[in-house]
Amino acid sequence: MRATLALTLLLGCLTANFVRATDVKNTAEVVKKCVTDLGVTEQDIFDLRSGKVKPADVKENVKCTAKCVMVASGYMDAGGKLLTDKIKKQNANHPQRHAIYKALEVCGVVKGANACDTAFQIVSCVQTNGHSFQ
Repeated sequence: MRATLALTLLLGCLTANFVRATDVKNTAEVVKKCVTDLGVTEQDIFDLRSGKVKPADVKENVKCTAKCVMVASGYMDAGGKLLTDKIKKQNANHPQRHAIYKALEVCGVVKGANACDTAFQIVSCVQTNGHSFQ
């Protein structure tokens, strides 16, 4: 249970920066399901957060968890294409819409080796550069 909570919090933080989910309970459930379905462990997350594993060396199941959450949230299609128009439309009245649009402009064009890598790279970009979007 503790591992699921830790993973939910980390992935929730990563994706919330990008998708700005309004339904926190639903987002937590989506993250929990993706983490469980893809077999991500507490150690996987600890290794990434501590720097033991660099983002370039992250396991595929961790990358696919980012994709799973983004697809389930409706912000990415299964092929790894970010649905920027949908994100803009859903956040048109968000108080930080300009930051969201800037994140889309900078990070939305990132492409990875596959759909999972693309999702992970986008989330990593937003996490790394989030302060500059404000």
